[in-house]
Formats: sequence, structure tokens, C-alpha cells
Amino acid sequence: MNRFEGYGRTEVTLAGELISIESHLAAILASLPQPEPIELPLIDALGMTLIDDFVSQIDLPAFANSAMDGFAVVAADLAEASLETPIALALSSQVMAGDRKLPVVSSGGTVGIMTGAPVPPGANAVVAVETTIIDGSSVSFIQPVGVGSNIRHIGEDLFAGKRLAFAGKRLTPARVAVLAAAGITTIRCVRPPRVVILSSGDELVPSAEIPRPGQVRDANGPMLSALVKAAGGVPFFAGIVRDDREALVRAFDMHCGNADLFISTGGASAGIRDLIPEAIASLGESVSVKVAMKPGMPQVRGRIGQVPVIGLPGNPVSSFVSFELFVRPAIRALQGQKDLARPQVTATAAEVLKSPPNKRGFIRVALAHRNGRWVATPTGSQHSHLLSSIAGADGLAEVPESVTQIAAGSDVRVHLLDES
Repeated sequence: MNRFEGYGRTEVTLAGELISIESHLAAILASLPQPEPIELPLIDALGMTLIDDFVSQIDLPAFANSAMDGFAVVAADLAEASLETPIALALSSQVMAGDRKLPVVSSGGTVGIMTGAPVPPGANAVVAVETTIIDGSSVSFIQPVGVGSNIRHIGEDLFAGKRLAFAGKRLTPARVAVLAAAGITTIRCVRPPRVVILSSGDELVPSAEIPRPGQVRDANGPMLSALVKAAGGVPFFAGIVRDDREALVRAFDMHCGNADLFISTGGASAGIRDLIPEAIASLGESVSVKVAMKPGMPQVRGRIGQVPVIGLPGNPVSSFVSFELFVRPAIRALQGQKDLARPQVTATAAEVLKSPPNKRGFIRVALAHRNGRWVATPTGSQHSHLLSSIAGADGLAEVPESVTQIAAGSDVRVHLLDES
């Protein structure tokens, strides 16, 4: 099939040939299988997506306990205490964390208490040891204390019926802590999707090799593997495959069994060696589209058996931006995530941001916070082959299809990239 055709027109792509970013993404998401839950011990599920909501069945703290080392008292005893007229109370015993047999605190007396120890019956406040004067079997207090001071009350942290974690959220170390405190030891979650990555192109060599004339090191394979891992997937790099139909078909067929999602890069445009759509179609189905975006207009989507396939352009920046718009949301959806898009901020354009007509432009920008506002500055030349433009980017500034430029000093929406 020869898709390398000339049309003799003044524009490379007509507006009527373009589809929206949203429609292409929707088609990709519709092709994804439903995530399958697995049950794991709590700590083994770190980083995975929760299938269920979790509600506390207990109160935490389960008992009133001291927030600091000090003395448990009856607050009314210290109502008149001051530095000039300290009030001395008889010290009878100590209460340690974990103690179950507790003394009773009566008016006129006090007991020592450690952080986390149960507040003994009769006491209704704790005074920090640093604000007292200890003299053998008595303790002098130099200021009043309010009822409930320095006491952690029952249910103050968690109470029965409180929502602890939501379905569709990642299990973070903090959520591990709160679930463990509530007595939850196993959870249902979604395992990370296995994502196979294939780089295509006769000109590509592995990064460890020295390129000969006409060759370039493959940056897309390592870059996409890193992006998959950062998005929560498990990357598997299938290697570099030359622009040969048989070799591509064999590579797709060989590695689909290991994949929940298959990504290819290169071979997605209109040249005679752009064979990715044909290779996918020979094993399943594929659709080639022109998406109204720059960079990254030529896109491929398809399916081989039960495995969705996304074909990205070969230029590294086009591949990077396409991953952000289409692949990252797919990986998050495969994990059961609800929020598929990156966080966004409104920034001030430091200079004019240009984009072609009828296409949504994504300008790689560095962000700085000045005078209470984010300021977005392009990271140099924006050509789709320049890796340096993404290496220094904190975000992608979006220029809508309806305009060809955003003036310096105007607001611009920026999709955040930096997760540090």
C-alpha cells in the first residue's frame, strides 16, 4: 500500500481532515479493558489504585490519652495558680504508655503521665512537665489549665463511619498508615498495567552504540519507558524494529501476549516506509488519524486481540506530547484512576506563543512564580525534533485551535509536567 501521495495543494493538511484531541482520546479510552481487581496485603499494594472505599469501623484514639509528658490533674485545682502563688499538688504515682491499671486522680493530687498514656480516672487535663516545679513528692503549678488541655480525645483522629480512603485513589504511604491504624490489613486494588514499547525506524540504533552516518540513537524507547514507569505502569521495551512489514508484524505478534497496552513510535505518518498502521491491521484493526494538535498530528490507534495499541509519531517531542495527551490517561484508566488529566495552572505568557491555524498548540515552557503569579517562558526553539525543549520544561502551554497566538502578558493555560 502506497500512502505517499502528493495533492498539489498549498496547505499540507486541510482543516476538514483533522479530528479533535478529545475524540481521539475518547476512542482510545473506549478500547481499554476494564481493570481487574486483585487482593494484596496492605504494604504490598503501595502505589496501586484502590478498588473500594474504606470506612473506619473504630474510634481512634480508642481511649483518652496524654499529648505530652507531664502531670494529669483536676483543672479546677489550678484555677488560682500563678508564678507568684504556685499551687502544690501531691504526687502519688506515674502512668506509662500501655498501662492498663490506672490510679484515680482526686482533687489536691496529681500523677505523672507519659505521652500516649491513658488519662487516669478523675483527671481532666494534663500539664506539661516543663511548666512545673518538682519537689520530691509534690509538684508546683504556676498557671491555670483548661479542661481537656493536652488530652487526645476518643475519636479525635478517626471515628466509626469516617471515610478513610476512596476508590480510584492511589495507595500512598499516608493512606497505608491510616488504614493500618484502622485495622485493615488487606485491600483490593488494580495491578499496574504492563505496557510494551516498540521503536521503529531503519535509522535508529540503541543509545549504547555510536551512530554511523545517517543513523541516530533511539531516544523514544528509553523516554517512553520512563514515562510509563512515572505514570504507574510497568514498561517492557520490545526493542528497535526496522521499517519492514514482516519484522513489524512479527514484533507486534510476539509481544502482545505480555501487554495490557502496546505503544509504538515512528511509522505513523504518510511516507512509503510508515508501515505501523498496516502491520497492526494485519493482526487486528487500526485507524490512522490526523489530530488537530501541534506537535503530534499523525496518530494511530488500534487493537490486536484484546490489547489496545497506540501508535505515536517518531519525532521525540511529538512522541512526548502525544504520550501526555493520550497514553498517560490510558495508563491511568487501566489502573482504575478517576482523574486522568495532569493538573493545570493559569500563567502569564512571558512572550508571544504561536500555533498554526486549526490546531491546538502545546508549547514547552518553564514556569517561575513572580509577584504572586506563574509566568510561562518557552524553553527555546519548539521544533518537534528538539529534545532540549522538553528537558527543561515544567509544563505544556496550550494555544487553542481558535487562535494562532497568545500575546505576551496574556493568560495561558499550562498543563503541569514537573512532579517533583
